[in-house]
Amino acid sequence: MITTRGAKGRRGGTPRAALTLALLTALCIAIAIGVPAASASTRSADSVPGILGLPTGVPPAATAAEPALPEPATAEWPFPNNFSRTEGTGLLAGGASLWTDFLYDDHGPLGSPVGIIQSSKVSNLAPVHGGFSYPPGPAKNNGADIFRAAVGYAHNASYWRVDWNTLADPNLPIAEWTFGTESATPAAGEAWPANAGLRTAGIQYALIVSAQHAELVQAASGAPVAELHTEVNLAAHSFIVRIPTTVLPVSGRWKVHLAAGLANAAGTEFQTVPLEDGGLPGRTNAYNATFRSYQQESELVCPSEQLPVSGLATELGEGLAVEDVETNHVPVAECGNMWMENDQANTLAAGDVSKYGQTVEWAKLAGKAKTPEPVPTGYSNRWYVSPLSLGEGVINAEGNNTYTGPTYLGRVQPYAVYVPSTYKAASTSGTSLTWILHSLGANLNQYGGVAPTQLQEECQRRNSICATTEGFSDGQWYYGQAQVDFWDVWHQLATNYTLNPDTTVISGYSMGGFASYKLALEYPELFAQAMPLEGPVICGTRITPPFESAAGPGQCTSDGNTTPLIVNAKWIPYVMTYGAIDELVPFTGGVEQVDAFNKLGYRYYAVLYPAEDHMVFAVQNDFAPATSQLGSLARVKNPGSFTFRWYPDTYSSSLGIGPTHDYWVSSLSARDGSPGKLASVSASSGGLPEPEHTVEHHTGVANGPTPAVTDSLTWTPGATPKGAQTLTLSLTDVAALAVDMSAAKLNCPTVTVTSDGPATLTLLGGSGAGAVSIPAGKSSFGTC
Repeated sequence: MITTRGAKGRRGGTPRAALTLALLTALCIAIAIGVPAASASTRSADSVPGILGLPTGVPPAATAAEPALPEPATAEWPFPNNFSRTEGTGLLAGGASLWTDFLYDDHGPLGSPVGIIQSSKVSNLAPVHGGFSYPPGPAKNNGADIFRAAVGYAHNASYWRVDWNTLADPNLPIAEWTFGTESATPAAGEAWPANAGLRTAGIQYALIVSAQHAELVQAASGAPVAELHTEVNLAAHSFIVRIPTTVLPVSGRWKVHLAAGLANAAGTEFQTVPLEDGGLPGRTNAYNATFRSYQQESELVCPSEQLPVSGLATELGEGLAVEDVETNHVPVAECGNMWMENDQANTLAAGDVSKYGQTVEWAKLAGKAKTPEPVPTGYSNRWYVSPLSLGEGVINAEGNNTYTGPTYLGRVQPYAVYVPSTYKAASTSGTSLTWILHSLGANLNQYGGVAPTQLQEECQRRNSICATTEGFSDGQWYYGQAQVDFWDVWHQLATNYTLNPDTTVISGYSMGGFASYKLALEYPELFAQAMPLEGPVICGTRITPPFESAAGPGQCTSDGNTTPLIVNAKWIPYVMTYGAIDELVPFTGGVEQVDAFNKLGYRYYAVLYPAEDHMVFAVQNDFAPATSQLGSLARVKNPGSFTFRWYPDTYSSSLGIGPTHDYWVSSLSARDGSPGKLASVSASSGGLPEPEHTVEHHTGVANGPTPAVTDSLTWTPGATPKGAQTLTLSLTDVAALAVDMSAAKLNCPTVTVTSDGPATLTLLGGSGAGAVSIPAGKSSFGTC
């Protein structure tokens, strides 16, 4: 039961009128007021069997096993394949040194004079810093992207392996290894052979590798040492060269470098990058150089031709100090490392890649030394194997920045993770997970590159692991394949980190804010709290109904309105922000969304900015009034009453997504699953009596990037009534459902159902277990 009362000093008036008055007040007042969110009954840690940390209630897509990535045959590569899952890190295993490079980082040297251009890739708000693009055709905009690199020693030979992210045509890419040994001979040189256009001091050999050609040469003189053979494994996307020790003796410590580009027709050297693809006379022809660490490609790396903003670190190419960023909310968008290639772009522009050397200790490889999987704290990118077969490479979106389907098609997909310095893998309680989902036009590194203060506030200071998915593109609005990516990443996080399955928060900006409505309202039992920042209330733009437009066809148009789903948010406190001059997410639509929470008496905390737009607000690096409201709440399990409304059209058995249950109601199906149709179930169990809640409405003002209004509802729990063995259901367009009697604390209840059509109710457990046919209208029956 919920009763309401206003905040102290407020008498009468409508919520919207109060907001308008407070909005005007905030134009000249900047005094913060905090309203803590009250927590409802909580649940103990509850994970999917066999996947500790993944909460029960996730759809099948989240529990499916990760597919095996094709790997070379043992005869080709007689070593393990357990590469690190963190990009920019390596490990030793079974006689090999295994390195993982960054995905989609193949943009070459620094491009425009200001250091930022947009390549042929499609995320227009995730600018690249390299200046190369690919010619049309089988390069598929990703043809020289190194995914993994490895060096092995066995059977009196060294092995040199490169795995490509995209390998549509094996004759396209070329890789060049350079080695500096501890021997005095042959003479050391600096320039890389084979038209690479790179320099490294002290290199003695170069190994040139393409599908057509493999050759070992002396670096200084260019004299050939041996013609070799490239083992091409198309399924694994691998190039492997075996060099007998009779040809190339190995010992001591070597400094090894590796870069890649497009091969000439014969596969003997790098093709010169033409002017139309970003090439310049006298500069490198390498698209990608590996053995760059995640520390070198930190989330903030300024272009080398551009000074960092005042107060930030002055060293370029090694990442920026974040102390001033955190303290002063310094905007850092120009230094955002959106594709983890800023340092590479800076370095390739100068041509000297000595800093990216990897040390190979042959005695450790001979002794089959083993080092653990790196688990860095702070910010990094990771990868997983997708179950979806989308093709490979990068394709352009149809149109500009619209809902068009996947554009980053690789079988391995990246995601961003922030791990707080306080993280302990051995924790028995687990660490909270906070989702920070990216905006339309942006990518997985949006928050590391644009809003690192937000990472400090949501992740480091709350002792929470944070994650951002790529979603296969910049604009799928977390439908279809993009939602599968979300569940796959959650599976990966639960597998690789010690998570608390009961304290997950979902947040994001703009399209990521829409996802904070969409996903939390489709799967409310999974989340403890939600925070849409400038989140559209529909999949598109709403001024006020009916003045709205969808971002794209299909489910975005038919099933993209989240406002009817707010009834599902009874047990999820929401934090929201909206700007009065937002040109992309109209303020009126946001205020109506806040009003819907208000009318339902659901908990929320809204921050409303009179002077904030959409694009500038996104890069101001300051969301403190909102993020300060994120607490340590736990998701609610088995509340006494709830309403669950859903779009049956969003269910997909082939993708393993779509709402089919909520709390102790499951196996939901609709009579009419056509696009845009809504189904709903309201359920109440007398076996789970809820305390009465007094709702208090508060308004105030706060400081953010600019002054803001705060508007919130909080609950104060009161007495809990006596329980009863009653089950009450109200059904709309429901064909079938099941009730877990044990979870609902029912054994021998009286059941009352009101339905707009025939349905089948299955009672699971307790007296009267089994299926019951429910007629249209109101019916009642006992179960004993």
